[in-house]
Amino acid sequence: MPSLVESLGNFISSIFHAITAVLGSIVAVFQSIFNAILGVIQTALSAVGTTISGLAHTFEGLVKFFLSNIVVIGVLVAGFAGYTYYQRSQGRAVTTNKKVS
Repeated sequence: MPSLVESLGNFISSIFHAITAVLGSIVAVFQSIFNAILGVIQTALSAVGTTISGLAHTFEGLVKFFLSNIVVIGVLVAGFAGYTYYQRSQGRAVTTNKKVS
């Protein structure tokens, strides 16, 4: 039969173990909340980074398109400028043919 002192020691030891377990559980809850918040922030920053990367790739493709078709674009701009110059030299304004009532 255990002695009274030994039983009291076991009782105090179990109280301390229970308190330690409760404090450990509280810390675990706060850690999980903190990890969830960091996960949301990480996801948001990842989404922003992916969006910026997508925009950069889009503009890169647009610049490559314009550079590969610079001759065609130049011919179109030169044609429009020549047509505008021709119309002005003939004394006509460059307008659309809309009837005004």
